[in-house]
Amino acid sequence: MNSMPHWRHAILTFVVTVLAASILLPLIRVQPEAVHQYFKSLHDWVRVAFIFSLCVILVGALFRLLSPKLGHLTHWKTHPPAWLAALVGWIVVAVIDLSAGLSSDGYTANLVEWLGYGGGSVLLAGWQSGFSSEIFRRFRPAESPPDEPPEGVTVQDIENAPWSEVEAWLRSDGAAQYDFLGNQAVAHRVSLLVADGARSIGIVGPFGAGKTSITGWVRDRLTKLEVGGRKYLICHHSCWGFETSASAIHDMLGSAIEKVAECIDTFQVESLPDSYRQTLSAGGDWFEAVSNLVLSDTGPGEQFTRLSELLESIDGRLIFIVEDLDRNDTNGFEIQEVLAFLERLKDHPSFSFILTAGLTKSPEIDFAKLCDHIEFLQAIQPASASRLIERVAQQCLDNAAFPHHRLGNPSRNYEWNPLTGLLMSGHEEFSLPQAVASLLNTPRSLRHALGRTFSAWKTLHGEIDFNHLLAVNILRFGASEGFQFLLRRWDRLHSAPSQSSTGQGILDRNRQAITNDWHQTIANVEWNPDAAVRVMKFILPATEYWLVNSSSYQDPGGGLQCVSVERYWARAINEWIDAEQVTDQEVIRDILAWQAAPNTATDLVRRLTTSPGYADIWEYLAGGFFANQRDEILLLCEQVIRRILAEQTSGASYDSQGFAHTWRFARRRVANHPENQAWLKDRLLEAAPVSIRMVNGLWHHYGNPGSYSILRLGDGEPIRRFVLDTLEAQVVDGPTLVTRLSQDAPANGLYQLVFDPGTGTRFLADVQSWSWLGPHILDALRTKNIGTAANCAVLLGARVSSRDVMAADTEVLDCFFGSDAGEVIDMLDSVIDQLPESDQLLARNVVGAARQHLAVGDGLNRNNGDTEGSTT
Repeated sequence: MNSMPHWRHAILTFVVTVLAASILLPLIRVQPEAVHQYFKSLHDWVRVAFIFSLCVILVGALFRLLSPKLGHLTHWKTHPPAWLAALVGWIVVAVIDLSAGLSSDGYTANLVEWLGYGGGSVLLAGWQSGFSSEIFRRFRPAESPPDEPPEGVTVQDIENAPWSEVEAWLRSDGAAQYDFLGNQAVAHRVSLLVADGARSIGIVGPFGAGKTSITGWVRDRLTKLEVGGRKYLICHHSCWGFETSASAIHDMLGSAIEKVAECIDTFQVESLPDSYRQTLSAGGDWFEAVSNLVLSDTGPGEQFTRLSELLESIDGRLIFIVEDLDRNDTNGFEIQEVLAFLERLKDHPSFSFILTAGLTKSPEIDFAKLCDHIEFLQAIQPASASRLIERVAQQCLDNAAFPHHRLGNPSRNYEWNPLTGLLMSGHEEFSLPQAVASLLNTPRSLRHALGRTFSAWKTLHGEIDFNHLLAVNILRFGASEGFQFLLRRWDRLHSAPSQSSTGQGILDRNRQAITNDWHQTIANVEWNPDAAVRVMKFILPATEYWLVNSSSYQDPGGGLQCVSVERYWARAINEWIDAEQVTDQEVIRDILAWQAAPNTATDLVRRLTTSPGYADIWEYLAGGFFANQRDEILLLCEQVIRRILAEQTSGASYDSQGFAHTWRFARRRVANHPENQAWLKDRLLEAAPVSIRMVNGLWHHYGNPGSYSILRLGDGEPIRRFVLDTLEAQVVDGPTLVTRLSQDAPANGLYQLVFDPGTGTRFLADVQSWSWLGPHILDALRTKNIGTAANCAVLLGARVSSRDVMAADTEVLDCFFGSDAGEVIDMLDSVIDQLPESDQLLARNVVGAARQHLAVGDGLNRNNGDTEGSTT
């Protein structure tokens, strides 16, 4: 080991320091005279502060130049640091100055000045550079070492690993602290190779395969590894972002020297980065000329040798870890220059390197020629991906971690089980686990997909199907172009079209356009399109129709909270729910609370009758809670109807909020049992004293037998008779009729009651059956009741009028009012201007047509009278 260069530098530094200080110090104390005269006139504190500031600047510059570190003293006998020689030189100068004096004018320095100016500036500059804190740490009592983090949890332990470690892995964006995919074995193998003397190692794998994590684990292992007392210094370097290869190499060498300088003085080789860059510059240009003036004559080869000798003196090895070499596509970056640099490192025994690169994007890197050992990273296996997915799913669906009510089968998670692939191997090319492993074939993509899902689940738990949210993120990170295709084409892919609504030619053109778009999307992609289609079919089964085979497609029916529904698709894409939106969990909590104690005051009934958005979500989710429970369904319908009647009185109708939602749910879930007749009679009895429009709504929706009724076919006429008899018994005069007719709602209550329009089968829809209403209508008209007048006008005109023809229903006019028909028409005529604008035109036409009918009748009566008189 040659230590003479170090001793020569140290002696030279000592001599230069003593000579320079002995010459310059006396000169500075007296020259220039004008400056000294000026400072003598100032206050003492100003003069002291100025001198101290100059000392701090000078010492700070020396600290920056010599980079002192306490660790350098470990090898002072063989490699004395330059800063120590300079410090000894200043001590010698101080002793000479204090004992014999250096100034020629008789000025004698004292110990206080040297300690104040010199010692104070050294302490201040040392604190600023970190040297002082290093001294304090060295002499501070040793603390107990912190618990070291685990070296990694292997994939076999994923089921038992603490969730905190799994979550830390999901949230990290750099090198992984934990290993769930078995890459620790690669790191262990590479570490042993380096310890055994391997000089050049290549790690090859696709982007995101875990190369950075592996090199991080290798670094941690080597820094802790002790083989024969050897010390491993790691210089981790990424080539990403450098404009030229020369600047990247310069940065690598600078980082390497800083790393070595932590253990031993490297003052001799500080110029190595610039010296090496000088060799890379074109010969004869201005750059070389300037460099020769500034840089030493020592070439990089000799400096490399010196740096290698320094490493040997501390029994150390410097390991260069070089990443992202193949990812830098800047025009001025030459990969071959970096490779030549790495090749040159192999000439020096104290240097080794680990080079990482991708599989397909590094044709310029000849690993077989450059590296003694190559590690090829494998893609993620389906079993490994499935275990991680199942673990994340288990945590997300744990009510202790994310309190929510899960819809469907609580134990359902079989989709991600690797056994699914074995069961489906004879039916399709890819099982779902196999498709996921094909798309998320690197630790990075798998971690990003799972991490994004877990992060979104913190907001969306219970508001979307977990498996569908995960599948969307699988496409987002495993097939980005396919994800963009899904964003463009969701409006088609979420469902198959109805043949009856669209012509076959249009369907074929639409399907061809989507297929063409897909083929353009998957051109030259690196991921497997068939695997992406398999995942898309999992969340949007109609993908089979649009992209695979339209003739054999059968709609499997969707579960709840699937992304085939626009609301959940928006949640999966945006990973957010607006604060004003009604959440699924709100509705579910209200359903469960109502089932525990059903009554009209519950939040479920209240919000069903006030919020259309809430009622939409309830109708979508309710099937999972009521199933075919007839009694519960009809009880809820009953309470909704009862609350509508209580709050809206005569204005209550089938148009009231909540009525249609609960009726639609009941007609799909309640079979046509005989007991339904009694239930409907009870509802009619409650509605008859309050609202005729509600009576009509109950009959039309729940009663009149047909595809939408809860009654058997034979129960229709008895219920219709019950409606007639109940109202005839309760409506006994004008006031009782008025209380049941809304003054604000559309004036069609009486018309719908009598004629039962819009239904295929009619019972008791003849004028004679309802003629008992006539006297009560006349009684109400005599009180100038506008609501009754509007209903009377519609009753007299709606059945016989159309857009082009306006007429009066003479059958109703004669049968209902008889000899009082003229009075009815006169009262209608007197209040036309007070009727709603929508009814005024009809009323005028009815009045005009009725007067003509009555005039004709009077003329016939007079003619009949004259004939009888003449005969007499």
